[in-house]
Amino acid sequence: MVQVIEDTKGKESKTLDSVFAMKPTQRVERLRKKFLSIERSSSIERARIEARVMKETAGEPTITRRSKVFAAVLREMPIDIHPDELIVGNTSVRARCANIVPGGYTALQQRRVNSVGYATHPSLPGLSEEDLAELMEELVPYWQQQGRVGRVASWHYGHNIHDMHKVVRKGFTGIKKEAEDRLARLDLTEPEDLKKVPFLEGVVRIMEAACEFGERYAARAGEMAEKEKDAGRKAELLKIAKICDWVPKNPARTFNEALQSYHFAWLMLTLELYHNIAFALGRMDQYLYPYYARDIREKRITKEEVQELLDCYILKLNYVGNGGQSSSGSIGIGGVKPDGNDATNELSYMFIESIMHTRLADPWFAVHVHSKSPDDFLIKAAELTSLESGHPQFLNSDVMIAQALARGTMGGPMVTLEDARSASNVGCLELVIPGKDSGYLYTAGHNLASALELALTNGVRRSDNEKVGAETGDARQFTSFEEVQKAFRQQVVHMRKETQISGSLFEQQLINMYPMIYESALIEGCIEKGLCREEGGAHYNFNTGGTEVGSSDAADSLAAIKKLVFEDKRITMTQLCDALDANFEGHEDIRKMCLDAPKFGNDNDYVDEQKTWVIHQWASEFMKLKNLRGGHGCPGGSSMAGYIPGGKIVGALPSGRFAGEPLAPAGSPCIGKDVNGITSVLKSMGKVDGVEVLAGLSLTTRLDPEVFKSKDGIKRMADLIRTFIDQKIFHLQFNVTSSETLKDAQKKPEDYRDLMVKVAGYNAYFTQLSKELQDSIIARTAHGL
Repeated sequence: MVQVIEDTKGKESKTLDSVFAMKPTQRVERLRKKFLSIERSSSIERARIEARVMKETAGEPTITRRSKVFAAVLREMPIDIHPDELIVGNTSVRARCANIVPGGYTALQQRRVNSVGYATHPSLPGLSEEDLAELMEELVPYWQQQGRVGRVASWHYGHNIHDMHKVVRKGFTGIKKEAEDRLARLDLTEPEDLKKVPFLEGVVRIMEAACEFGERYAARAGEMAEKEKDAGRKAELLKIAKICDWVPKNPARTFNEALQSYHFAWLMLTLELYHNIAFALGRMDQYLYPYYARDIREKRITKEEVQELLDCYILKLNYVGNGGQSSSGSIGIGGVKPDGNDATNELSYMFIESIMHTRLADPWFAVHVHSKSPDDFLIKAAELTSLESGHPQFLNSDVMIAQALARGTMGGPMVTLEDARSASNVGCLELVIPGKDSGYLYTAGHNLASALELALTNGVRRSDNEKVGAETGDARQFTSFEEVQKAFRQQVVHMRKETQISGSLFEQQLINMYPMIYESALIEGCIEKGLCREEGGAHYNFNTGGTEVGSSDAADSLAAIKKLVFEDKRITMTQLCDALDANFEGHEDIRKMCLDAPKFGNDNDYVDEQKTWVIHQWASEFMKLKNLRGGHGCPGGSSMAGYIPGGKIVGALPSGRFAGEPLAPAGSPCIGKDVNGITSVLKSMGKVDGVEVLAGLSLTTRLDPEVFKSKDGIKRMADLIRTFIDQKIFHLQFNVTSSETLKDAQKKPEDYRDLMVKVAGYNAYFTQLSKELQDSIIARTAHGL
């Protein structure tokens, strides 16, 4: 059918040939419209509770103190239920409200304005003068005294999928009993067992508070129902009260209870940590399907009711965002079953339908495809792509499974085939084994364009003339291309060593300050070992990560050096280095030669083999990273927006790129250099070893919206995904909005509040991005099909 929906301007409507299985309900349309009108805000309530409890528990073990903080947060954070909601539960005191982390705001102490008070700061919207004063005069100094400033102010990197399904299956009472049973089996005469007591007691303490969390919402719903005059809403509130009185305390019995319990379990991760750093939700179509199938079979619910619940849930993920652009919650659907067959089910399609209905930044939505994916599933996903919402991203399960199995060869427990087939995405795209991983710990991004520059400058960064790399010799004296490659390799090794040192120091600080008790209780192995995830309690501990920017810049540069200097001998290394030192000023002829050299993304083996080589040097080297949990490095992921600041510190390159310009984001071609069509991009990327990059590599590209104006545009898009699968590429995502629309949004941002784009693995509202980032997205090649 043809569905009429609002366009990105919100002033007029346009007809999109989107195949909706059912029309969004009026409730869903109201909630979506309301979300777009909510302004970001901030709260110190979470920090206030923590400071009080930490002071009260001074001298107790860190794990005990952290567990008492979280229990107090669950019992004391203000809660509410918003109009029209069917799924309830917030991460802060209001919708789109960020919990302030005092350790991140020490610089603001100097922002006192004598006549007015504290100056308004863009990262602290909505705070009262009194709250600002308390933050700066009480909370910030306290965090400074504890040494909790800078990178260790709050945070682990997150990027994990926890066993929320365990909560759905067992309830928090079941997890509490698991910890109590483990405590009972300890031999307290053994020193190692005695060390486990604080963690296990902390789990019990938190589970008791977690049981009460749902009951608080039940009581709130009951209070609201007593005052509600509308009979329909009154009935909904009474139903919410009944559900929250049962879950997450007890095992879910129905689809509605399972969905609500899942949400509670997930948002508590954010409440423990302050904010969500890509706590993912996994392949929810697989976890929830048994509840759906049983309710449908026993006629407790209709498909229409399920669809509205899913729509409300997806909208809720946007409402509980951290006050920024996105809550970072990612969902995957599809993939394979434990037996290797296709896992697509009715909920897979209904989740896509929900993303169509909502068309907002959250969740970061991934469609898992593979060689056995049905055509109808690819068509449905292609239809979602055509809506120009930035959704979905495509992940190749065939490659993901191979990556997971490869991780099992690096030490620690072997990854079973069943676990590998259960893998799903976190954050932008990185894979984890749900409920068994310790989670990613990104300590640094790796600038491979910088490594190439340093190989040509003997380790000196041109942007500030600082010595930051290894000494690899005077490039002007290199007499072979192999010497250039050797120097590049040495710079990558130097980067890895620096990352290892800084990463270990940072991880040790996190272990000392931020043991995550609730999070650990939802990871297999932690309760049985009596250890939190930071101390190696998880079943799998290999997820020390690290992403890259500029691999295509490095590859294009190596190809230019090989061709212009050592094969065609059109210029010398001295001439090239002189041109780079001058940012090509006065060397325009050399720059033209460099620009004319082969570029990655055009199915040209000459340069594609350099890209493959560069990625191999980086991936194989950064696998050697070790974390303090006993795991090894899994390089890969999204560069996020790092390719913009990463470019600012890199001088001119042999690819013809000027100093300071943006780099290539993650695995993608250099911006605007892929000129032979999208199929050529895929064929180039297919030559890179996607399995070796154990955390995946982001490939972001653009499609011309005109593609979907033809009758067979959707089918051609689905065929393109088949090509993506066949090329054994791990990740692919599209921006479909035209350059004209993006430029208009720059001029009139108020008309495009819901205009979304993919940056480099994540969704963002285009008008909230920096001008530089906006321009880099516009500059990407828009491909036809």
